[in-house]
Amino acid sequence: MDTVERELLNTIQTNFPIMPRPFQSLGERAGVSEEEAWERVTKLRQEGIIRRLGGVFDSHRLGYHSTLCAAKVPQEKISDVAELLMETPGVTHNYLREHDYNMWFTLIAPSKEEVEQILNKVRSVLGSDQVYSLPAVRLFKISVDFNFKNKTEKSKPELRNIGLQKTPGAWRRGEQAVVLSEQEKALVRVLQVDLPYSLTPFAEIAQMLQWTENEVLELTRSLLERGLIRRFGAVLRHQKAGFTANAMGVWPVPEDQAHEIGKKMSAFREVSHCYQRPTLPDWPYTLFTMIHGQSVEDCQNVMERISEETGIKEYRMLFSKAELKKSSMQYFMEEND
Repeated sequence: MDTVERELLNTIQTNFPIMPRPFQSLGERAGVSEEEAWERVTKLRQEGIIRRLGGVFDSHRLGYHSTLCAAKVPQEKISDVAELLMETPGVTHNYLREHDYNMWFTLIAPSKEEVEQILNKVRSVLGSDQVYSLPAVRLFKISVDFNFKNKTEKSKPELRNIGLQKTPGAWRRGEQAVVLSEQEKALVRVLQVDLPYSLTPFAEIAQMLQWTENEVLELTRSLLERGLIRRFGAVLRHQKAGFTANAMGVWPVPEDQAHEIGKKMSAFREVSHCYQRPTLPDWPYTLFTMIHGQSVEDCQNVMERISEETGIKEYRMLFSKAELKKSSMQYFMEEND
């Protein structure tokens, strides 16, 4: 991967231009022509480094219910549970991690009742009740933004604040979802899949929907400005991009410190997700930080830096042993059935 491709990836992860000729803007930033920018991005898509190019949506704002689930799965049951979760549309990610709670998966569904129905199916296949839902109490950050600069160009936590919510208390569960119009839902259905391979992708979408290109651009920008789209850009296969290690760092932070500590943790660029979640009788950890690195040592170094910055000395790192599923959620598809 050369300097041009690294510059393009640094840009399009979070800031793909929503304009008639996006690759013209990308080319100007990277110092190449529009055609070369398009060819470079197309190459990264075809090589599988870019998994998807499009909108990443806020499930809560769209009226869906999401949660992180933890399960204690004995070795002989792993394949059965993994197969069920692979076939369940609302399960977007499923990882084996190094802990007694060894299977961690994200679950998104149109209602809390449907979430619980799915979890009961998992418990039935597992033959155990040890499947737990840990929905976010507070969100500090979601910003999967890999840094493709040289390793010597380290980010300082006080200089980065990517993805931190602007509201004083960050996002808290209980905020109202937005009721979308049928036109907005139609656009969500298109933007949640891959952008067309075209120099003018929004014109292609307009033709698909039988709208004008300006209607597509204006409504896409509106969804982004209102926070319904969390980010518009490239979703990467981080292993193919060189970030082969990932760890879920968990911290036992008291409630009265969670807000301040969560803000500090989320300021690290290497932290892609930062949440406050409920505890369990044998799980005292309240803050979760998802960390990606080019090696196990990279992840460990980030955790040490976070510990030093926050003063929280106790923590655990749950490294990924296997990625069992990774997909994008498909919203409002049940209304098309």
